[in-house]
Amino acid sequence: MKGRLWNCLYLVVLVWPLPTFLASSPSPGRVALAAAGLAAFVGLYLGVMWCVERSRRTAGLLALALLYAVAAAMTPLLGELWLLSMWFFLIAAVAVSLPERALPVAAGATILAVTLAFPLLLGLSLAERWWFPLQGVIFAVAMRAFLRLESANRALSQANAEVERLAVDNERLRFARDMHDLLGHSLAVMTMKSQLAARLVTADPERARAEAEEVEELSRQALADVREAITGYRELSLADELDGARRALATAGVRLEVAAGPLPADVEPVLAWVVREGTTNVVRHSGARRCRIRLGVRGGEAYAEVSDDGGGCRADVAGAAGNGLRGLAERVEVAGGVLDGGPAEGGGFRLSARLPLAGAAA
Repeated sequence: MKGRLWNCLYLVVLVWPLPTFLASSPSPGRVALAAAGLAAFVGLYLGVMWCVERSRRTAGLLALALLYAVAAAMTPLLGELWLLSMWFFLIAAVAVSLPERALPVAAGATILAVTLAFPLLLGLSLAERWWFPLQGVIFAVAMRAFLRLESANRALSQANAEVERLAVDNERLRFARDMHDLLGHSLAVMTMKSQLAARLVTADPERARAEAEEVEELSRQALADVREAITGYRELSLADELDGARRALATAGVRLEVAAGPLPADVEPVLAWVVREGTTNVVRHSGARRCRIRLGVRGGEAYAEVSDDGGGCRADVAGAAGNGLRGLAERVEVAGGVLDGGPAEGGGFRLSARLPLAGAAA
């Protein structure tokens, strides 16, 4: 569209023959005829340049034929300067009206028409106007290069739009995964504490009130987590997740054993997600009485392992896992690691992740 707009602005070149024409003291009738012909040429050219959509292609071709007719009719009236000023517009009109594969033939026909037929209307010697076809060929080649560049730019714009669309889709998936991981854990713990508080209302009111207060605190923290996730990518604290795991498992009546060695700071956020998701699965699905969390470095890899002695959550991480494990697997994979899940030693379920350490390959 921008290219066609700029091309239309070049129509000011058509005033070039007018000073010479008016200097010859033409009659009022010839002046009116020249004005009408010039207006018709401009109108038809604009019609050709803008009626290029598939549904209006027929109208564009009709305007192209009439444009050539008006150009030929105006040649005896305005003379050689008209010939020099308008034939470039004829080639441009052909270029936008016909498919690119037909452009060389159409441009060649236009050049022959202008350099052979049109000069004959003025009685000009073709031998003295040998540079006419040379200029036409140069302009046709330039026009074809411009159209190819415009096509490449259009394809690039479409590719950029597709990249932007995929980026938006990936961000939506990331946000959905974060919401599931953030709220799934908090809501599971809140459900457990609410059920416990309901059972303790009559037996131990003080303990019930304490549990209800913790539910309120968890709801506030969940709201804060959502707000933090909305404002930007959220990195978990491994220490905070271990503390949260202790509280959640204690509420569920699960005894926790933690064996944590020193870890590089760059892998802690991802392993914190493993601790959170693994703890959530133990609370929700396992029915376990004991849970073990192991963290450390082994064989050039950082690892996190959450295992229990229950009988639930035997999902296949790579296949039929729930949304939480699928999201966690994607998160670990992005970090260059591997997430595994399967039966633990002595029964139960084991969830483990391994992440390569920076510089380990070297």
